[in-house]
Amino acid sequence: MSALGHRIRHERQIRSLRREYARLRSSATAMDEPANVLLRDGLAVLPEFFDTAQVDVMRAAAPSVEECRLSPEGTLTRFYSDAASIPELSPFFACDLVTDTMRTVLGHTAVMHRSTVQYRTVEGHTGAFEHFFHIDSWRPRYKAFLYLVDVTEDNGPFTYIPRTHFGAWRRRFDRDIARVFQAGVDGYIHDEASAYVGCLWPHEQADLCARLRTEPRTVTGKAGTLILFDARGLHRIRPLVHAPRIILSSYWVREGQHT
Repeated sequence: MSALGHRIRHERQIRSLRREYARLRSSATAMDEPANVLLRDGLAVLPEFFDTAQVDVMRAAAPSVEECRLSPEGTLTRFYSDAASIPELSPFFACDLVTDTMRTVLGHTAVMHRSTVQYRTVEGHTGAFEHFFHIDSWRPRYKAFLYLVDVTEDNGPFTYIPRTHFGAWRRRFDRDIARVFQAGVDGYIHDEASAYVGCLWPHEQADLCARLRTEPRTVTGKAGTLILFDARGLHRIRPLVHAPRIILSSYWVREGQHT
């Protein structure tokens, strides 16, 4: 298929998904939380969803940072893949609330594409794309994070801009991602063009927030805090002042639609 043919196909897919998602959002009020909150704002936070005893078991069962692979995406994160296979971590990876919510917002073909333990241990601004507000994809993609340590303003809190997961402002970025983004054979980013497509400069983010009358929400909280978010919305990880930050992460897509 020619470059023009690919562009036309992507434009049609993007428009179709935009219409579908608008219909889904319009019915959100009839859904139970947190699905309705997730569809409306793009972000749902459940503070201390898991209690201290459950978190202690999961943190003790998590592979050590030395057992984890360095991310190829330039973030200096270390992660352990297929973490869902560790039985002690099943309270998160097999959580009914997470699974049911993902199937509500994605449909019956929703699958957990990735399950990881993630360590962030490098302090300061690394220059990685994740420190800029960015969108992950033009396709439906949702993620769940579980803090395994207390997360404050100083150890890399997750930050999200509510209600940026839809809207006309996204059209240029959606087109750019559809045109530029290429995942490696392992599903991770291996080139700078793919890493930084979808990123906003700080002044662009500030201007957008003013236009949309929204503002970033930084999610701090105790270990056991559960975060669900639409990865099409603008989000980032703030640089660490004090390490570490340890989380469990699951990554949900429609079957066959990772890229």
